[in-house]
Amino acid sequence: MVTYALPQEIRGLVFDMDLTLYRNEAYYNSQVGNQVALLAADLGWTVDRLQGELAQWEDNFRRENGGRKPSFGNTLLGALGYPIARSVELRRRAIRPEDYLDEDLRLRGALKLLASRFRLVLVTNNPSDVAVRTLAVLGVSDLFPRIIGLEESGHSKPHPAAFDLAYQYLGVPPPTVVSVGDRFPVDLEVPLARGSGGILVEAMEDVYALPELLGGEGKS
Repeated sequence: MVTYALPQEIRGLVFDMDLTLYRNEAYYNSQVGNQVALLAADLGWTVDRLQGELAQWEDNFRRENGGRKPSFGNTLLGALGYPIARSVELRRRAIRPEDYLDEDLRLRGALKLLASRFRLVLVTNNPSDVAVRTLAVLGVSDLFPRIIGLEESGHSKPHPAAFDLAYQYLGVPPPTVVSVGDRFPVDLEVPLARGSGGILVEAMEDVYALPELLGGEGKS
């Protein structure tokens, strides 16, 4: 876990979902793998051809952006001009949390404590209905009253649109908000630029430890 500029007063938390609220590399990798397979079939391409096109664009992006890895949605947009609206539908077809994830009682316990102290919002690069299914499998769907998905923001993180919607929902000043995620450039950089705090989680134990880390500051 790495913390950045945690506020003295915390009133809201912005959570990422994938590889933040669960750790299952097989499931995470299947999301991209399934999308590639479906899109290659849609285009009439081989999987190898599509992977090559995407890898070449990603390599160029990294060289031009200090080694940063783009989100898969932004890779499709940049490499193929594949619009976000179509990415939403592709993800709905490809992603199967029910096949990989299980209920996590420790996660529920930690989030329940956090939800009793702070306002929570989930911001994801997946469609909100995929997020609902994922949270349901994990056993925490009732703890996130607001989900901001790709179809609503219209942009893949780290574009600020989804974070703007999160701040609007929370209704508290950005300097009283903390963003929690597994990728600094995608989940934390924009909130930190807005004056929010950030927590980079590197394992589930980091998520389970959040109630203790963040103390007893409560909602207004």
